[in-house]
Amino acid sequence: GLIRRLFEMEVPEISEGMVEIMGIVREPNGRTKIAVKSNDRDIDAVGACVGMRGMRVQSIVQELRGEKIDIVEYSEDPEVFIRNALSPAKISRILVDEPEKHMTIIVA
Repeated sequence: GLIRRLFEMEVPEISEGMVEIMGIVREPNGRTKIAVKSNDRDIDAVGACVGMRGMRVQSIVQELRGEKIDIVEYSEDPEVFIRNALSPAKISRILVDEPEKHMTIIVA
């Protein structure tokens, strides 16, 4: 998709495989959330995508005419990932229903 291609062009760490896009959710002309992880422990995946003083992500935002982009750190642990994805919201509780593969999130 468009967002993936823009990040691959703007973020060399993605095109070189050091940072991986794990998922993208987009509401066109609204907001995009992109989950990224580092394949190199010396590289901060979110920082690489944002760039110095936000230059990389701002370039993409301009291309998308001001659309909001949230870059979140991916985690294999669903609870950690939910906290990352919903930040800066303060989560007070996460109720997990393993058999149903369902979570209920309670924010403060």
